[in-house]
Amino acid sequence: MVTFKKILFPTDFSPNADHALRHAIHLADFHKGELIVQHVVSDYFEKHSHWATLFDIHELQKYLDGYVDSEMAKLMPGDDGVTVRRVISKGKPADEIAALAEKEIVDCVVMGSAKGVTTGKVIRLTNRPVLAVSASIGKSDADTTHKVDRILVATDFSEHSKKVIQYAFDLKRIFDAAIYMLYVIETPKAIEFGIRQGHFSDTVGKMQEWATNQLVNLTPDEFINDPTVVRIVEQGVPSDRIAEVAREVGAGLTILGTHEYGAMHKYVLGTTTDKLLTKTSVPVLTLKL
Repeated sequence: MVTFKKILFPTDFSPNADHALRHAIHLADFHKGELIVQHVVSDYFEKHSHWATLFDIHELQKYLDGYVDSEMAKLMPGDDGVTVRRVISKGKPADEIAALAEKEIVDCVVMGSAKGVTTGKVIRLTNRPVLAVSASIGKSDADTTHKVDRILVATDFSEHSKKVIQYAFDLKRIFDAAIYMLYVIETPKAIEFGIRQGHFSDTVGKMQEWATNQLVNLTPDEFINDPTVVRIVEQGVPSDRIAEVAREVGAGLTILGTHEYGAMHKYVLGTTTDKLLTKTSVPVLTLKL
C-alpha cells in the first residue's frame, strides 16, 4: 500500500520550487509524516576557488531555515503534525538529491520540473518515486493542489507495467479519485500518412481492441465494473497524447513508469518522460521500472 510518511523536497529557492512545495507539504500532511527540505550547494566553488571566500555555510543554513519557516508558515498555518528537517548538501544537484532519497528511503521526491533537466537526471538516478511539478502551474492551479480527484496512468504493457497500475490504484483508494488508464499506439509518420489515406484501418481497429482488452486485464478485480475507471486507447506520439489526454480529462496527476535506456538512445530520441515534462502542466509522478 502506498504511504507518504517521508517526503524529500529539494529546493533552489525559485518560484517554481515554491509551487512544488505545496504538493510536498500536502503529501506529508496526508500521513502526518516528515518533510525533508534539501538545498544542494553546487561544486562550482571547488572549480573556482576565488568564489569560496564569499561562501559561508552558516549563512546559507540561516537562509534555508528562514525560507522554510516563512514558506511553511504561509502554507501550513497552525500545528499540523508534520515534522520538517533541513539538509544542506554539497556537490552536483541531481547526484546529491538521488543519494539523499536513497539514504533516507523516502516515499517520494517532489521537485519543480522547470525545464526538466535536473528533474530528469534525478528520475534516472533514483529508484524512489519522483513527482515533477511543472513550471507552468500558476497560483490558481496551486490553490487546487489538494484536489487530486482525477488520475491519469499511462502504461506501455511492459513486463513491469503492472507495478505502475497497482500504484495508481492505491492512490485512487487514498484520494477517492477517478482513474483513467491510457495506452498509446505509437504511429510513425509513414503509418499516420497511410491511415489518413484510408489504409491500415482494419489493422488499427484490431490494435485498439487488443489494447482495450489489455487494459481490462490490468484492472484490479474489485474495479472491473467501477464507473470511475475509464480505459482509453489513443494513437500517435506517446508524450503528446499523454499531455493532451491529461488536459482533456482534467487530470490532477499523471503517473507513468520510466525505463533506463542507454546514453545514445536518450541523446538521439530522448524519452517519453523527458518530453512529457516539457509539454504538460499536470504534475507527473514517475516510477522506476
